[in-house]
Amino acid sequence: MPELQCDARRVGDFESRTEEYELTFTLGPSQRVVRTKYLASRAYEINAALDLCVEEVRALISEAGLDSRPTDEALSKLSWYAMQSVKYDEGASKRSTLEV
Repeated sequence: MPELQCDARRVGDFESRTEEYELTFTLGPSQRVVRTKYLASRAYEINAALDLCVEEVRALISEAGLDSRPTDEALSKLSWYAMQSVKYDEGASKRSTLEV
């Protein structure tokens, strides 16, 4: 079963209330890079960032021609947990995976 990999790292000013992340989604040979930026106190900005991630991953899965379709919730959780895992790591990258 193929694995969707998500490499996340925090970018930008680490002292700012605005959080910026770079997420690289990889599925087989295909890859998509998503840069998100949101103010942590604004839920609508967080939701917009997660929606962007889900949209990009859907396009990546479509490019790969896979029949399996993880739910939007699963893709959103993968993105959110990846971002939160590097929140305080000041630029270090971590990888998360999801079987698709």
